[in-house]
Amino acid sequence: MGLDPIKDYPQTQQNVAAPRLSIREEQKLRTRDRLLDAAFEVFSAVGYRAATIDEIMKRAGANRATFYLHFSDKLDIAAGIGRRSSMAVSDRFRQLDKMVEPSKADIRVWLENDLNHRRSEKVMVDIIHEASSADPRFGQEYLDYFVRIAERVMVNTVARWPEDQRPMARMKIVCLFVMLHRLEFHLLCQELDFGTYDPIDALANLLWNELFAPLPPQ
Repeated sequence: MGLDPIKDYPQTQQNVAAPRLSIREEQKLRTRDRLLDAAFEVFSAVGYRAATIDEIMKRAGANRATFYLHFSDKLDIAAGIGRRSSMAVSDRFRQLDKMVEPSKADIRVWLENDLNHRRSEKVMVDIIHEASSADPRFGQEYLDYFVRIAERVMVNTVARWPEDQRPMARMKIVCLFVMLHRLEFHLLCQELDFGTYDPIDALANLLWNELFAPLPPQ
């Protein structure tokens, strides 16, 4: 189980139609989506920690057998919610990775765009934060997601380093993105006041200094 497999899908010819799902498969997908929607509503209303599977089943109009046909527990359905939004997040990291010799101002613009997008889905940010705090297994899933981003998405950024320094570069990416997630939570969900300090500018400086500043000659 993972929040985002970040797979490279093979290209298919446009004139080759994808096989249609059977009626049974379509019904199964609709039921799964209905359970995910219900879980999202329950988590939004009472939080991940207080939510129960019974509440999710009731909201979805499903019985226990149907729930466990699709999900093993509350953590599994929370991870399923995360997967539905993770592809868009991965695409934003790809935009960062495609930058060629960006300035600090460029990084700040990327951060502002990222925060503006996350503002529209801050309930998701809140759910991920609470689920990570309440259940270490979910926290591990989310950390593993950032590791996959560092390994499979930020490839151009990591390639700037000599081979022997790339593991450290990937770990810097993971730590900085964990920091970004915390900043999203504090700014968007808690609406904390940083006073005269500008946390976006500070994080933009950190990202640029650690990932994009010119490397010293070898």
